Amino acid sequence: MKFTVGWLKDYLEFDSSVADLCNKLTDIGLEVEKVSDPSQDLKNFKIAKILKKKPHPNADKLSLCDVFDGNENFQIVCGAKNARENLTTVLAPVGTIIFSGKKNEFKIGKSKIRGEESNGMLCSEEELGLSDFSQGIIELDENHKIGDEYSQYINDEDITIEIAITPNRVDCAGVYGIARDLSAADFGKLKKKKITKIESKFKTQIKLLNKLKDGDCPNFTIRLIKNVENKDSSSYLKKRFNKTGLKIISSLVDITNFITIDFCRPLHVFDYDKIEGNLIIRHSKKGESFVGLDDQNYLLDDGMIVISDDSGVISLAGILGGKKTACDDKTKNVLIESAYFLPASIIKSGRRLNIQSDARYRFERGIDPDSVDEGIEYASDMILKSCGGEPGSIVKDSHKIIEKNTIQIKKSFFEKVLGIEISNQFIHDKLNKIGCHFSGNENLIVTPPSWRSDLKIKEDLVEEVARLYGLEKIPSIPFDFHTNTTKKKTSDIQVIRYKIKKLLVSRNIFEIITWSFTDEKAQKLFSETENFLKITNPISSELSCMRSNLLPNIISSIKKNINKNVNNFSFFELGPIFLGEEPEEQFDYICVVRSGKVNEKSWIDKERNFDFFDIKADMYSVLNCLDMNIDKFDIIRSSKSYYHPGKSGSVVISNETVGFFGEISPVILNSFDLKDQLVAFELNLTKLLKFYKKKEKSKNPLIASQYQFSKRDFSFELDKNIFSLEIVKLIKNTNRKLIKDVKVFDSYEGEKINEKKKAVGFEVTIQSNEKTLTDNEINEISDEIISNVKKKYDAKLR
Repeated sequence: MKFTVGWLKDYLEFDSSVADLCNKLTDIGLEVEKVSDPSQDLKNFKIAKILKKKPHPNADKLSLCDVFDGNENFQIVCGAKNARENLTTVLAPVGTIIFSGKKNEFKIGKSKIRGEESNGMLCSEEELGLSDFSQGIIELDENHKIGDEYSQYINDEDITIEIAITPNRVDCAGVYGIARDLSAADFGKLKKKKITKIESKFKTQIKLLNKLKDGDCPNFTIRLIKNVENKDSSSYLKKRFNKTGLKIISSLVDITNFITIDFCRPLHVFDYDKIEGNLIIRHSKKGESFVGLDDQNYLLDDGMIVISDDSGVISLAGILGGKKTACDDKTKNVLIESAYFLPASIIKSGRRLNIQSDARYRFERGIDPDSVDEGIEYASDMILKSCGGEPGSIVKDSHKIIEKNTIQIKKSFFEKVLGIEISNQFIHDKLNKIGCHFSGNENLIVTPPSWRSDLKIKEDLVEEVARLYGLEKIPSIPFDFHTNTTKKKTSDIQVIRYKIKKLLVSRNIFEIITWSFTDEKAQKLFSETENFLKITNPISSELSCMRSNLLPNIISSIKKNINKNVNNFSFFELGPIFLGEEPEEQFDYICVVRSGKVNEKSWIDKERNFDFFDIKADMYSVLNCLDMNIDKFDIIRSSKSYYHPGKSGSVVISNETVGFFGEISPVILNSFDLKDQLVAFELNLTKLLKFYKKKEKSKNPLIASQYQFSKRDFSFELDKNIFSLEIVKLIKNTNRKLIKDVKVFDSYEGEKINEKKKAVGFEVTIQSNEKTLTDNEINEISDEIISNVKKKYDAKLR
């Protein structure tokens, strides 16, 4: 935000120095980035007068000027079109440095230009660093004395200040707002903005249709002014534009741009005679095109707010006007627009089209919704004074009342947060100066002003009081901090995450990090509900809701890599999923996905694809590293719909499902246009944390038995839907003291047994730590194993 000190003084009475002003701006949060005071650099420049002018004999575009600087005459070669006899201007004598302190600075010396001697240079404002753009040399009035240093005449209108505005302080994206904030900090006295209400001479005859039922445009106001003369802007306006880097276009357009900077109220003007039929506020349709004032052709998407007439789009609301209805030097009847658009809608349109404008900058941050009427009256008054004309009546469409926020806060809360005593009078005074309405004394009910949309909670009010009190006045008090060396430095979830990452990387699985947002269409494939946590203002339509599952984004990453001819993948991601807005509805998950070949073709091994058993082994390794062996969890066949129904399962601990694993369903693969099978597992770390017990650093030593072990093989015919793991657990529990290990060595399904059955072979290792077992003791354990399996699973020993 760039402005001159003179512009600021239109609204703020103060006598302090520019240095004090800059310090105060920074103190209240409006950080000063640059100050330009040209008086020091202009000390050697003199006020001079052109006595005579004649054409250059060797150059058509140059002239020879006889210049008097109060002491002597000089011949100077000049190329400015506005150079003429008796013009008072600024002279850079020989030895003067132009563009002082800049990369392109140079020193004026005696020279010959196309064969003619030149003893100095007549200067433009741009060459003196007084503006970013200028046409011709400086023209001065009779109040400037010939021979004086030009620096004597530098005033507040020549000193510019540039400040950085944080996104929440759009109210200071206007000079009046800056003055109001300085006044609240007791730096000067605010001059209240007086806006003249214009009396209409006729009824504005245009039909206004607002088709936005969702409230994207709650207030839209227009006024017609007839018989205007769109001439050049006044010298006053031109000078301010030159100082602040604004482009001078025409009086009508310059007035709206001026009000944008002056009052933080973006406006737009249409050439009324170029509008065909009705004026319509609506959402754009995909494929519509629009030529902006920047001569660029924009292809619009669905849902952008546009202003259109019966022929098509004529303005991208709150962002950019259209070429078709632009005002030019032939404009006679002008239609002024002043409106309020919801920030979210402007952000969406601006980002999609990548258009930057002063209007967009302000609308997307939330300008004052109550300034619509003030804006149109302000513009009407300036246009009538500058361009003449007859004002019509105001036509307004206002269909949604914007409710004002109220904040309840106790006086004691200010002192609790700030750590200092602040009087009620000071709090009331500051709240009043920033425009708040309030009631109460110790317990305040505060209504922030319409231009402060950033004041939403009580902490915001504390920040305002602290800012205006002076942060430098609040004493720094160190925390009463004592180091507790016994306290854990990392949480259990952090320990778990580190362990899992280290393990999976050792298993040659690569970590990826994807967005916490995902595509709603993809989300539906992995969810049993459509009640997603949707984002009000998404980055793009492909990232429109918070993820409720890690799989969609991981599979999307795999798809992108396959498109680049990379076919073998092992990816994992550790991150949160979001099933609702509340903290208890957000869970940490680990998800692993494998695809492609386990190993490449070689002479020592056959190539094969990752399968159900590979991903199951990965999941077991994660559970084991968290000290959860097979005795602590159960595997059941039921799983999520996005897994293959016959090749998947769920992990259950204490009757609580903590994860899923298996092959991804062919339906999902088809949806992502994938041909190779994917295997995956996902574990809910938040739930697993309840069952996790951190291992002690000291471990019991492993004692190997010195006595003979015996192995017995058992083959059972049982229902094919029973997991082998269940049998393994049952066998181990038969005698945990003597049964050291159980392994599955065979699994058969085929013609020799019932189609609903399978035959599974188990190798059982039996050993005692205290003695050598007799055959009778081993046989007793064997009989007990057979009896338990037969009884629980209706199995048959083969």
